[in-house]
Amino acid sequence: MSNHEQAITALAVSDDAKALLFALAQENQTLQQQLEELMQKPLSTNEACKFLGCGRKKFWQLSKADPSFPKPIQFGNTNHYRVSELRQYRDKQ
Repeated sequence: MSNHEQAITALAVSDDAKALLFALAQENQTLQQQLEELMQKPLSTNEACKFLGCGRKKFWQLSKADPSFPKPIQFGNTNHYRVSELRQYRDKQ
């Protein structure tokens, strides 16, 4: 039994409330796993532009001028970028 499950079980609330809390805890865990997976998903250059809220020209300028700009991952002839790295870069700006 996890710490969350133990804490919920120890609460002095109705069984219905405990069932709801268990369901919410499970949903939260599922959403956290999905978020972690999405953070590793590579985005195309167009998707990365949208994520950063800039056009392709500004995106290109940033990638050339700023050494802290995320490095691309090449798939064939196209560049992709990790969401986690783009978010980290965006949050520093």
